[in-house]
Amino acid sequence: KNDRPNYETQIACCKGAYAGQTSGKCLSQLPSPPTTSPTDTGGYDFWYPDYDTNYADAGCSNKLPLPFNNKNDRPNYETQIACCKGAYAGQTSGKCLSQLPSPPTTSPT
Repeated sequence: KNDRPNYETQIACCKGAYAGQTSGKCLSQLPSPPTTSPTDTGGYDFWYPDYDTNYADAGCSNKLPLPFNNKNDRPNYETQIACCKGAYAGQTSGKCLSQLPSPPTTSPT
């Protein structure tokens, strides 16, 4: 057993012993192997304003199902920040921007 490196997990072994492996064979044998084409996370590939919520409390969403019938029934944007800037530019509460993964802050560090 001690004539070879030992790893606690299969992924640690792949990363340690086969880090340069271009075929990806070791990683492909994991119970949940990584993929070069990740699956959709369950949202649309566009963002739309949430008109069903009070303007001061509203933000943008890409969730399914759509709360409207047709993609063109509301403005839609490629990114969440583009949606906030386009649909909620005058929002003084900052609610839309606060929902971003890395929201801007009024007191930068």
